[in-house]
Amino acid sequence: MSKPVNINDAHRVAFIFLYFATETDNKLATEELMVISDKIEDYITDEYKIKTQLNSWQVVTETLNWYTGLSSENKKNTFSKLILSLKRNFTESQKEYLIKDLNILADSDGEFLDTEKKLIQKSLELLN
Repeated sequence: MSKPVNINDAHRVAFIFLYFATETDNKLATEELMVISDKIEDYITDEYKIKTQLNSWQVVTETLNWYTGLSSENKKNTFSKLILSLKRNFTESQKEYLIKDLNILADSDGEFLDTEKKLIQKSLELLN
């Protein structure tokens, strides 16, 4: 599948969450997908909701289609590019919130892996 037509920060964050959830343990747990959907709601602006009539599950679905259509290398590159995009667009509090959400996502399947800790640290470094 291809990148969503009207990509916004919610799509960018959804991609980062999907990458984080799958690349750290090579699987996407149902619990992780539910947390991603719940968290994405916070990243969809009211203006965007009205304009597009998209909800968090639709954003996650569009992003998942985009994500699964990429090669492993393209996923990694896109992850880094999206983090850098958020570095420019997000306030310091939004960046902190994103890192907190990654921690919540890491713990959502009952396992907080070293690979998740390392990717959170890398995300933090890229955001700063």
